[in-house]
Amino acid sequence: MSPIRLASVVLVSLSAGLLVGCPGTDGENTPSGSAGTGGTGGIGGTGGEGGAGGMTTSSSGTGGTPMCTDYTDVEQTDCNLLAQDCKGPNESCRSNGLGTGTVCEGGAGIKGVGAPCTLANGECAVGLTCVFGYCSPICCRSQPASFCGSAQCNVYNRYGEKRVWLCNFAKSCTLFDGKECTDGYPCRLTVLEDELSLCVPMSATPAPEGGACKDLNDCAANQRCFNSICRYSCLNTGWQNLEPEAGGCPAGQTCTPETATYGVCVP
Repeated sequence: MSPIRLASVVLVSLSAGLLVGCPGTDGENTPSGSAGTGGTGGIGGTGGEGGAGGMTTSSSGTGGTPMCTDYTDVEQTDCNLLAQDCKGPNESCRSNGLGTGTVCEGGAGIKGVGAPCTLANGECAVGLTCVFGYCSPICCRSQPASFCGSAQCNVYNRYGEKRVWLCNFAKSCTLFDGKECTDGYPCRLTVLEDELSLCVPMSATPAPEGGACKDLNDCAANQRCFNSICRYSCLNTGWQNLEPEAGGCPAGQTCTPETATYGVCVP
């Protein structure tokens, strides 16, 4: 499986990964809702829970496919990721595990864009990937509405050093509350620059607070992968009087501001 990642944060098929990446020391926020090992996608915004929201195909190319190139840097070899031009029944065009080319892969399901799914691609129809619990199409970052409707094109599957961008239909949530989320989908600060929190499924290899992480969803609710370590998010104002998971920090840690509202707890 490929890890999925969020764009300012990363997502899977074959050996690629679905991720939401961790911010590095340079402040880059690359979280990922991981579905396995492989790639991560970038996070930007959220579409709500429930369909794609009416996609348009203005500026369309052959067959109604919008003309754009900013959906992947994977070389198109056996098939085209955007056109999904595989000839066999129920075959999807996907990157190979290393991101060095594309292959036609069978076993597609029947669920359409925005339909609920598990992290197995087999539930979703041809060309769709299960991202954060929803069947999502490949998308161009310059034309999100053409592919994602009201959702955002801000997560990606990473294959080696290559990326394939996907629509993000994850539900938004209130950090330190998370009542909008269901079990197994903790609320996390996912898009730092937008102060956007999303309900993102746990990875298969969760880490404790202070533990090593690679992707956003390696960490528990109200935490994020900061400099490859799971750390609590916190409120810049009043954090000293709050418990961890409610906007405060564990003993011996300080809330270091990252945005106007939120910070990260560091020793």
